[in-house]
Amino acid sequence: MSFRICSIASGSTGNCIYISTDSTTIIVDEGAPVTRVERCLTLLGRGKELALLITHGHSDHISNAPQFARRNKAVVYCHYKTAETLLKKGEYDPKNVIEFSEGDFTVGDVIVTPFKVGHDVPCVGYVFSHKGKQIGVVTDVGHLGGSVLSRLKTCNLVLIESNHDVDMLRVNKNYSPWLKSRILSDSGHLSNGACAEACVKLAAAGVKQFILAHLSQENNYPELALDTTLGALYEAGYEDVGVEVARADKMSSLFEIT
Repeated sequence: MSFRICSIASGSTGNCIYISTDSTTIIVDEGAPVTRVERCLTLLGRGKELALLITHGHSDHISNAPQFARRNKAVVYCHYKTAETLLKKGEYDPKNVIEFSEGDFTVGDVIVTPFKVGHDVPCVGYVFSHKGKQIGVVTDVGHLGGSVLSRLKTCNLVLIESNHDVDMLRVNKNYSPWLKSRILSDSGHLSNGACAEACVKLAAAGVKQFILAHLSQENNYPELALDTTLGALYEAGYEDVGVEVARADKMSSLFEIT
């Protein structure tokens, strides 16, 4: 039984992640154009059961979620605090929205473990488990404390935010002091350096593959994010750990966890 992940889109313009087994397909967030996501599903494959899981209510993660859910008859799962916000807009059929709080739940043959992360709206990360293999997803998080890292240490692959270079952000004249402060806070976004530090800790626990996600278009470069994490891993002696950068405009590699 195969267990797969692919980033369909990742960045401030829209986010969407594909996770699948032979019988179940899970889309995490849908902020990318629906037709693009549907084309990717045709290419990547779709299981008999299709679900849409939401991390939080920011537009780059949910802007196209209602349309995608309707067109593809996908059940929507989200934290109950996020559901309060979504259902007020009237874009979702309440009968098609499943709310969760704490604890595991099952989607098809995948066990889903949600966990709270520090962001400026209610937000969760996920660990997906299937046949003894695990995939972790955590973006839009200002700080990765020990409780979050402990959730990810048993994963085979982790998709993790590497949003910005701190120096680039600080000198960016297009960003207000308030916005810079928000991004740099513990409820903002994870920097390249903080991501690299977390990857070293997770590699020490046995994680073998990382996907760097949610890169800022103005305050980061894919090459810079990659070099920062690879450099930290190599310096710590983890030269056998794989790292790839997820892009906004194209799919990542399709990773199969065996």
